[in-house]
Amino acid sequence: MLGRLFRRDSPRVDVPSPDGCFLINTPEALLASHAHIIAAIRGMAGVPDSHWNTLYHPLIDGLARFVQQLPASEAHHHAAPGGLLRHALEVALEAMKLRRGALLPPGASAEELARLQDVWSYACITAALLHDIGKPLADQRITLFGPEQASIGLWSPIDGPMPLQARYYRVEFVAKRRYRRHERLSPLLAGHIVPAQGLHWLASEPEVMDTWLAALQGEYEAAGPLGAIVAKADGLSVARDLSGGGKVQLPTARTRPLSERLITALRYLLAQDELPLNRRGAAGFLVNEDLWLVSKRVLDALKEHLAREGQTGVPSRNDRLMDELQQHGLLIPNQDHAIWTCEVRIGDWTQRLTLLRMEASAIWSNPERRPAPLDGAVIPVDVAPGDVMDTDTTVEAAGGGCPPVSTDANRVTLDSRHEHAEHAEPIGAQDYTDLPLPYDIEAPEAGTKTPAPAPSTADLPHAGEASARNTPQDDEDEDAGRRFVAWLKDNIASGRVEINTVNARLHVLPQGLALISPGIFRDFDSVRWDKAQKRFQKMKLHLKRPDGTNIWTCRVAKDRKQSRIKVMLIPEPESALGVKLPSPNPAVSLLTEDGTEAPNESKKQVGNGQAV
Repeated sequence: MLGRLFRRDSPRVDVPSPDGCFLINTPEALLASHAHIIAAIRGMAGVPDSHWNTLYHPLIDGLARFVQQLPASEAHHHAAPGGLLRHALEVALEAMKLRRGALLPPGASAEELARLQDVWSYACITAALLHDIGKPLADQRITLFGPEQASIGLWSPIDGPMPLQARYYRVEFVAKRRYRRHERLSPLLAGHIVPAQGLHWLASEPEVMDTWLAALQGEYEAAGPLGAIVAKADGLSVARDLSGGGKVQLPTARTRPLSERLITALRYLLAQDELPLNRRGAAGFLVNEDLWLVSKRVLDALKEHLAREGQTGVPSRNDRLMDELQQHGLLIPNQDHAIWTCEVRIGDWTQRLTLLRMEASAIWSNPERRPAPLDGAVIPVDVAPGDVMDTDTTVEAAGGGCPPVSTDANRVTLDSRHEHAEHAEPIGAQDYTDLPLPYDIEAPEAGTKTPAPAPSTADLPHAGEASARNTPQDDEDEDAGRRFVAWLKDNIASGRVEINTVNARLHVLPQGLALISPGIFRDFDSVRWDKAQKRFQKMKLHLKRPDGTNIWTCRVAKDRKQSRIKVMLIPEPESALGVKLPSPNPAVSLLTEDGTEAPNESKKQVGNGQAV
């Protein structure tokens, strides 16, 4: 059934002219291949012909006239010509299916539900059709051409559909797009697509109009059930496209290869800066024609991204993913392994990592679109064959079999990391012009699930990058709090974690070790961090505040700059964790209940704090 609804019928209109231009077409020609899905939408709308012809038919025609054969994305979902129109219609159909099981508005009487049924359905279908309508304005650059293919300038979507004097158009993508900016622009363009009668109808019910505007702008939480419907319908359409389902293919064709889905997801995550590059703690490093990627961090991010999109058939083991990429020639092998053990140097920062290596052209076919290369070096390290690991782990910090690497005076080797951790430069000794606002300045009390701002690119290694025995996904029956403590101790002892620096999650205070919360727990396990935090609290290693809560406030101050961070405090950390720590950070001070600085004494109680 779904295959029939989402197939493309001939004749196709998405073939560009030889010079890469597309013909500006009529709505009838553009919608011909979508007749089945439009018929299904009409059946679910269940309105009389007069209503359909006045409100729905002009809406769908207006959408086709406006978006023509524009793609929905550059290299993600519905990236083919005509993808934006097809995606909008698919989301509308899925939204109408979901609408049948929703009572809108929530809590209304039976009489009110019946009276408003049709206007809420209209709000649902229009919000679904227009949810990406801002992309031509925010993300794309469309050049118009006359009948002789002479350029007549750029199309401005704010002015309405492509003008009559134009005959062809060419699509380019804005190089540095602002993430989700297109959602904010949708209401500016809605009037060019939704018929006037439809806008008047929506505006006649203030609650409907407010909810509709929120959904158009991607504020799905504010849009309530309507936002949830559009968001879920959008996800279903995206997952179907990226999984290869619902497309017209030859009988011998198979669904979209996993390798293609992985590389598409990688391009997307890099473009959105979800996998930052060329900085301390980054997920990847661009050097000449090679892109080096932190192996487990990137593979885990790819799995999480594909899972969020509802894609199936994605292996849970990272070695399977690496095999898939290698088999399709997307990785540059290290002899017969996928993993390269390398030393990454950026200024005075040096870190040994296990990396994947691929050609930069696999991600950026146009060299002009590539980011600036790394201001540093990635140096492969020779290791004994038995010590090369190409599964889910990096080289062990202690006894990993890797010989020390000769570098400059700032080198960091396996034998020197403990010394590096002991002498890490405190914030107060650095140039404070680079001090960022703390990650968790509005952090909730421990155990809550309120999302926190994304961490800096100088993140700690993820739990799986520390060692195989510390991977959060392993040993599910083991207590998450104990695994967190073991991971924390291992990272401190090996020097893989920054302490007392601008980007650090850990700061040594006279009263103990401050753990920025929930950031440190997110670094340990980005998915189940809240469980790890709750189990850690039950271990009673931390010091509670006088009011019995778990989160302390610290002031970060240097010269004229100040900010605050939320932390959990481990008193007497060297004995509690069995590690050696550097001296207290003079730039960070623990605050008492009245906002004053706590006494600089190392003891289990701060003010009337409860030693637990």
